[in-house]
Amino acid sequence: MNRSNQKIEMHPLQIQQMLSASHTSLIIGVLLAMILAYMQRVVVPSAVIIAWLTLTVLIALSRASLLVAYKLSPADDYSVIRARLLKFRIGVLVAGAVWGSASFAMIPAHDPQHQLFFVFMLAGLTAGGVVSFSADFVSAAGYALATLIPVAISLFIAKDDLSVAMGISVMLYLGFMIIILRYLNKNLTENVRLRLEAVAREETVRASEERYRLLLTHSPVGIFHYDTDLVITYCNDRLAAILRNSIEHITGLDMKTLKDQSIHHALNNAIADRIGSYEGRYWATHSDSNAWIDMTCAPSRDEKGRIVGGIAIVQDITERKVAADAIQNLAFYDPLTLLPNRRLLTDRLQQALASSLRNDRAGALLFIDLDNFKSLNDNLGHDIGDLLLKQVAQRLTSSVREGDTVARIGGDEFVVILEDLSKHPVQSAEQTEAIGKKILAVLNQPYQLVAHEYHTTSSIGATLFHDHELGIEELMKQADIAMYQAKKGGRNALHFFAPKMQDIINSLASIESDLRKALRDRQFQLHYQTQVDDSNRPYGAEALIRWIHPERGMIPPLQFIPLAEETGLILPIGKWVLDTACAQLKAWQLDTLTRDLILSVNISSKQFRQADFVAQIQTAVWQHAIDATRLKLEITESMLLENIDGVVTTMNALKAIGIRFSLDDFGTGFSSLQYLKRLPLDQIKIDQSFVRDLTIDSNDRAIVRTIIAMARSLKLDVIAEGVETEEQRQLLLNKGCSHFQGNLFGEPIPIEQFEALLMDPAIT
Repeated sequence: MNRSNQKIEMHPLQIQQMLSASHTSLIIGVLLAMILAYMQRVVVPSAVIIAWLTLTVLIALSRASLLVAYKLSPADDYSVIRARLLKFRIGVLVAGAVWGSASFAMIPAHDPQHQLFFVFMLAGLTAGGVVSFSADFVSAAGYALATLIPVAISLFIAKDDLSVAMGISVMLYLGFMIIILRYLNKNLTENVRLRLEAVAREETVRASEERYRLLLTHSPVGIFHYDTDLVITYCNDRLAAILRNSIEHITGLDMKTLKDQSIHHALNNAIADRIGSYEGRYWATHSDSNAWIDMTCAPSRDEKGRIVGGIAIVQDITERKVAADAIQNLAFYDPLTLLPNRRLLTDRLQQALASSLRNDRAGALLFIDLDNFKSLNDNLGHDIGDLLLKQVAQRLTSSVREGDTVARIGGDEFVVILEDLSKHPVQSAEQTEAIGKKILAVLNQPYQLVAHEYHTTSSIGATLFHDHELGIEELMKQADIAMYQAKKGGRNALHFFAPKMQDIINSLASIESDLRKALRDRQFQLHYQTQVDDSNRPYGAEALIRWIHPERGMIPPLQFIPLAEETGLILPIGKWVLDTACAQLKAWQLDTLTRDLILSVNISSKQFRQADFVAQIQTAVWQHAIDATRLKLEITESMLLENIDGVVTTMNALKAIGIRFSLDDFGTGFSSLQYLKRLPLDQIKIDQSFVRDLTIDSNDRAIVRTIIAMARSLKLDVIAEGVETEEQRQLLLNKGCSHFQGNLFGEPIPIEQFEALLMDPAIT
């Protein structure tokens, strides 16, 4: 509070004090006037006494009416207060002047006794007035001067020694009174100022306490205080809601008596001057609350810095945990058949290879594909197709041994891992063939699909392994090739992978040479597919590479990207894509129509794990002088399988310059979801395999709903790819998806066509 504000706020208090004292002083003043008139009646003419007394009473009454008016209509406005104070001062000065005038009319000459009485009375009256009006120096000093100066003058006029001595005494008394008045006024003013400051501090503390109380009461997280004996001294409404209990019951609770003591370590850490934390399930002792909580504890100190307890912040993460568990389950198991999915299959196959080497036993991989499954879906619908897949899964599981693995890797494709076979190739092949034929026979049995009896066959490809000589991907390719040979041979058969089949694979080696030429001769192009928001407005695009072969025409990415990954050519190809995309972003920045577009670029695992990958991105951004926030890198879930710390470090370094990240093909079962919350992602892209059958497959709808809920919990944006129909878009929109990509909004097209599409008023 500054001095000017203090001065303004002190006047009401000053006037209030003066008013409270003025009533008494007015009454006493009138009584003294009557006493003076009575005593001086014998030495002063009656007419003079009556005139003076009447004037004194009238002035007293006018001042009294003024005081009553002020009391009946209090004022806060400073200008009104100043005006009232001025009137009050005038009244005081007039009253003092009337009393001073009595010095000329009421003091008899040559009558020392009455003179002394008069001087004594005015001295006492002045002292009382100074005390009464000391809150306002002007009023008190003016009253004293107006009262005593005339007395001194009248005494000096008399010129006799006694009168002069009395006049000097009066002046000395007046000076003494002024000094005392200054002291009283200063103390009173200081007291008023201190009172105002104390009130202001109390209001500040009260407001601060109220804000703190409101913050604690209405906080979206649970908060409680506890002492060094682990007794709860305070809790807010949210904690009571989490524990399904009342504040009254929780406050005063001794936490050492709780059945679930999993949180005690975190509580004691805070008392030991450390930050304590706990994340896990908590079972309440005094209610039916059973929730996943995230709790952080910190020490609580008194004004001397001594630890007197702790404060804990509790979040109910049950909903997030349930969503995470659902996604985690999706990461390892097929939601339709409940069989292991591709990721868990990869892990089981890795273990089988290690076991084969350790135990010197062979194993086999069976790749099973149902014959004519598509016609079943087309004729009877996907619900019937799903029912068949469930029954196939049950039959496969019952056909293999306890230690074997049955997995569904997508569509109507199943994989079986056979372990602990004979180490002799012929015998292990015979064992595999026996199990394979059993599977064929079981799968050939009729299926009862609601009202339909259905017959189908299957084609099985098999390959043997004995150690780590062949990797997982190679084994999968061999089994896949063998399965296609079984289909070509007439279906409903088991085929082993033969070395001659490798010749077919080797023919792909020529593509490597063509790839190198394509890179050298600039045969690659970027096509752009529109990405739209929930209002169908384009907000960006995904850059997709296309190979324009001089003889074979356009070659789809699926036919050359895997080979580029294997040969390492994906690194120069990926660098070309990145540089071309940045150059396009630079061109877009120069046009008001396109400068806000975001361009997504797919990054391969090998490209991302390069030691200088961050430097490559930084160089591309700086060389092309683009806004880094317009560039979005799409990474795949497979990158999260190993070295998660390195992935996070690389992403954080790129986030520091503004690069965005999208997790591509989310939900296909490869992500390490326990680490997902550590990644600085901006977006999750729902894989098109879940979008394709969204309108007819309840499982896909459940998966999409779970993915969106998980993304919301992590505060991530969601985009769905492969949106082909308005019905798919509407379903996604209703589930909370905000961005879309797919042929419904435009196929991948060259840059000229893409920019022409943006110019279409119907689009923008």
